[in-house]
Amino acid sequence: MPVLRALAFAAALALAGSAGAEVAFVGFHDGRWSLFEAGASGDPPRSVRPGLTFDASAPALSPDGERVAFEVPGQGILVCPLRGEGRCESVKTELGWPVRPTWNPATGELVFVRYVADSSGEDSDVLVASADLGEIRPLVRHTGNQDSPDVSPDGRLLVYDSAQTVSLQRGAVHVVRNLWVVDLETGTVRPLVPAAAQDMQPDVSPDGRWVAFASNRSGGFEIWVVGIDGEGLRRVTSGPGSKIWPAWSPDGGSILYTRTAEGRSELWTTSADGSAAEPYRPFGAGSDMQLRDPDWR
Repeated sequence: MPVLRALAFAAALALAGSAGAEVAFVGFHDGRWSLFEAGASGDPPRSVRPGLTFDASAPALSPDGERVAFEVPGQGILVCPLRGEGRCESVKTELGWPVRPTWNPATGELVFVRYVADSSGEDSDVLVASADLGEIRPLVRHTGNQDSPDVSPDGRLLVYDSAQTVSLQRGAVHVVRNLWVVDLETGTVRPLVPAAAQDMQPDVSPDGRWVAFASNRSGGFEIWVVGIDGEGLRRVTSGPGSKIWPAWSPDGGSILYTRTAEGRSELWTTSADGSAAEPYRPFGAGSDMQLRDPDWR
């Protein structure tokens, strides 16, 4: 069965091959988290920017497949050519630091979160940079800490998670993280699936109809799917380990995600209906490299 599932995953990549489908992720290699890219050809993953001497995380492939944006701890976001040795550009803000990059598929703009921490506490907002990264402007300002934005394929809807600290009786506090949807044309904001849980890391499906996200609403963190209208909520993973960071396949038939168990991270794939889940091992079945933070375009 593992061989068959691996072949099925390769077939899914091949189906999207005409669109240049690629998977970006980070792997723990030579003492640091390094950036890798696996294409539709089925060849072994390729190291992106192998000369980097710092950790990379949260890669996001640009809509045209030419660039990749990723987090650099303490330095913000870097945007680099996916291939070749062209110059990388740094995304920086006057205050705080940028994290959680994603792209607007319709405009080619880079959407990201800016975190600010000072003596008064922490705050974060969603910002957007022009396609050439020359202009940065606010996109969403919302009470609480905003995180993990993702834009619908038509560029109209932005989905993100927002954390609120709730005070309970006897001085206890509880952090609730909910998903929100913004219509970027009208400015209308609405909750997606309210709950007293931690819903996070939304990813909009290629057809714009569904949102995959990680949630602990059933206990441990699992991958869930809900309609962009808030209907049809369902859980698509189960079993040991914490599952986070979902990424839809280009054809919308599969979801790739990070599974962490016994202190180790690896990538798994599941069908969109949750009927089957298997590990994704791009370096071969014998590899023990830790993998996380997938993006699939």
